[in-house]
Amino acid sequence: LVVYGCMTFTMTLYIPLLLLTLLSLVSGDIFDAGDDGQLDDYDDVWQVENIDDYKKTSHNFNSVNIPDEQPTATVPQRDSIIVNARKRRELNLAYDDEWMSKPEMLELNEDTDSVALSEREASDGGTIKFNTRYDIPRTLEPGDFIEVIGTYKKARFSINLKANNGQIYLHVDFRPSHTTVLNSATPHWGSEVRDSYPTFSSGKEFKITIMVDDDSYRFFFNDELRSKKFPFRKSTDGVAYLQLFGGGNGLKINKINMPGDKKHELYVNREAFHEKISELKETIRNKIAGKTLSAVMDYANSTEGSLDLFKLELLKKVRSSGNILNIDNQEISWLLNNQEAIEMFMTSGDILNNNWRKAVEIFTEIIKQDPEAKEGLKLRLAVATGLTFAYPVRSQAIWSNLIDGIERYHQFVEWAKEKLFFTPFYQGTAWHLRYIVGSWQTNEEHIWARENILQDYKNEDKVADVTHKMVKYKLYNDDGVSVHSGAAYYYYKPITLEAFHKIGAVCGGISRFAVGMAQAHGVPALMVGQPGHCAYIWYRRGKWVLGNDISGWSKSDTHSYIQYSWKRKAPFFPAMDNAQKNLNNYKLSEKLRFAARFSEPHDKFEVIEAASSICPQNYAVWQEMELALEEPTLPRDVVHQALINELTSIRKANLKKKNVVLEKPISSDCNKGSANRISDQYSSHWGCGNTVATFTIDLVQPCSIEEIKINWWGWSKASVYSIYAADNAGSFTEVKTQKDEEVKGWFNHWSTIKGWSGKAYKLKMVMKNGKLDPWGYKQYFGIRQFQVFGFEHDHLVNVALNKPSTATAINDGNDSTVWEPTVDDSAVEIDLQKLTFAENVVVRKTGGSNGRILVEGGIGSEITSKDGSSGEVTFEKLINKALLEFDGEDFKVKEISILGRSYSVKEIFSIIIRNAYKNADYVKEDLLEYVKNIEFDY
Repeated sequence: LVVYGCMTFTMTLYIPLLLLTLLSLVSGDIFDAGDDGQLDDYDDVWQVENIDDYKKTSHNFNSVNIPDEQPTATVPQRDSIIVNARKRRELNLAYDDEWMSKPEMLELNEDTDSVALSEREASDGGTIKFNTRYDIPRTLEPGDFIEVIGTYKKARFSINLKANNGQIYLHVDFRPSHTTVLNSATPHWGSEVRDSYPTFSSGKEFKITIMVDDDSYRFFFNDELRSKKFPFRKSTDGVAYLQLFGGGNGLKINKINMPGDKKHELYVNREAFHEKISELKETIRNKIAGKTLSAVMDYANSTEGSLDLFKLELLKKVRSSGNILNIDNQEISWLLNNQEAIEMFMTSGDILNNNWRKAVEIFTEIIKQDPEAKEGLKLRLAVATGLTFAYPVRSQAIWSNLIDGIERYHQFVEWAKEKLFFTPFYQGTAWHLRYIVGSWQTNEEHIWARENILQDYKNEDKVADVTHKMVKYKLYNDDGVSVHSGAAYYYYKPITLEAFHKIGAVCGGISRFAVGMAQAHGVPALMVGQPGHCAYIWYRRGKWVLGNDISGWSKSDTHSYIQYSWKRKAPFFPAMDNAQKNLNNYKLSEKLRFAARFSEPHDKFEVIEAASSICPQNYAVWQEMELALEEPTLPRDVVHQALINELTSIRKANLKKKNVVLEKPISSDCNKGSANRISDQYSSHWGCGNTVATFTIDLVQPCSIEEIKINWWGWSKASVYSIYAADNAGSFTEVKTQKDEEVKGWFNHWSTIKGWSGKAYKLKMVMKNGKLDPWGYKQYFGIRQFQVFGFEHDHLVNVALNKPSTATAINDGNDSTVWEPTVDDSAVEIDLQKLTFAENVVVRKTGGSNGRILVEGGIGSEITSKDGSSGEVTFEKLINKALLEFDGEDFKVKEISILGRSYSVKEIFSIIIRNAYKNADYVKEDLLEYVKNIEFDY
């Protein structure tokens, strides 16, 4: 049975079971059906605990109204009803306003742990609700808090602070299962504040705390501070009593703690915690502000600097959510003062809800219970557990159940001792382990997975792929029930790996099975959503690969309830993986990123650039680059000087033989939207249904070509083709044909063509006499890969032309304008503006032949001097300015040319990003778009 809130009822209805079942078949979908493969905050599925008891039970539907709100849908007041949560957001378990306005007053017994609540039977005899008043013994003051402790069953209820005249000062309304609403009516309702719905567990005790802060109410669930606060709309002087309202379905209130002499821990210790952060900031500022890059690097590399920088970042993250840490706690103090532990803690990825306090609490409880968790594999597992379980990890079998992180840690330690995992578990970083320990499967399912996997797939290279052998794709189960029926498809039983195996699934279940199987064997894996589909990624042979894929990386998002770093798009996993593979550099890069915040404004760029150079895969660094470049006091020479080493490395790499068409602009006269597939590094194909096809590749800079390799698609090969090369003027000349090729194979085969002398600026290929593909796509030509190996060369131009100079006549490109040196004016300075590789300098003069010319070039105070008396000098240096000094008589200077290549800062960054993110195209394009927006012109 699935109940959908797709209609609105204004009166109590009794709906037959058959009608609801039919409605479930035509309305909406359950998470496994895969509209996007995602679970969102509303997508929980409630299973019937006992189907026989369910069939015997009478289902009573209650409809009540809320003033000033739309009429609400009728809903069953039972945990055992399965509700499609995407539709449930439209439902509103409304209040009976008349009942709420007349609370029954009870005495609070301070001597017992229980509270006698006013319980009343609903008119149909099925639902128990409460409406109870408890007087607050005194005026509320900052630091006071009220605790409400109960046992949860799924029902809507609220906690209210009210005045004697009935005005509501604070209304905390828990609306299963999608939101918590905070509001007040003093005397009228104002703008509400919405928070997410807490992770209540059916049948488990909960504690809700309301703390009075200096200017607002703060709200805690099970001692965890919630992200939202509610501002005072009237002084708390008027609050007279606490009202509990709502409930039903077995929800119980067990105890209430009223304000006493004790103030809340957060209020008492917050000032000292903030002072500790201020002290750390001052310490770091004294070490960094005004210091050279070398001094900053030394500090960041030291134990003292590492502890200071990472400790501050952790404390700031805790404070950002309004929380504090007890830094005097023994285990917390150990974390904050152990370099290996805190570095690992702070470089193992982000936390989805930013609940760093919870992560610290879980981690420190683990090392308290297991002192051996302070080093080695156990330390990595403890860090992974703390970070992962700071956000609730749910059980796939029964989605309303939460998995206990600390218990999971201990279980995984035992399994690790028994050597039940594959190599990735023992070799992975803490970040990798997060995507093992965070499994949605129970311990019993992990055991089942290891005992039942097909033997041919019981290895780290094939473990996830077993899903395609063990789970059948089935829209209907063996009894004809649609997968869209939700839990009915699985016979109202827990949705385990075994259930997927025995009953079947669609894309969601198939991908979940793959992930569960991988994680049970110690291999990182996680779910990803694609448009209308659910896929997965897993760690195979040292890299993340897509499974059950239909849309590729760029259209894959991390699944809901799974944590990710930087951004939600799946390609950020390979990007972070690259950073983790060079972990020491990633750690230093992060420390420099933090340190840059304490540098003088004109020094920030130098530190941030060093961080990006050390670990260009650190996505977070690039987010701070633009701000550093926008600093108005930043000298251009500092930017250029900082980039010299990067540019030198780039130019050295260009001296190596490589595929010169990779990521170069390409166009075609056929299937234009997919032309990039011709020369990309993947095995996807470009095809054309025309009888003649042409494509052109802009090499961007001159290249000498040594070899061309073509991987054809199927047998759709051109039996006649010509390859043309363009010179600097854009004129094409035929250089090769099919007669020059060497062919291996007959299907998906390769053609190899040797290169030619000379330099090419563009390449063009014209194909004829193709062959229709064997798959019926009606394509005559198909190319999987077009590779061109050779060397890139500089496109030399006169970089001095029309650049700012102290004698414009000598670099205006006009020989008729001349400049004549004098005793008082014998030097010319040319500002090249950009970082430039100067190949040579040519001076054209007229008149006397005697005289000495000194050519100088450099950046800032670093100058190189060469004799240019002959009129031409080979320079071969990176510079951004040139100075020419003349010593002689009776001659005039017609023109000065500096042949070379200039690089803008944007171009340099773009090259670095392309090299760093070769296996993460989406991240690369994201950053390249970001670089385009940098306003630094040089």
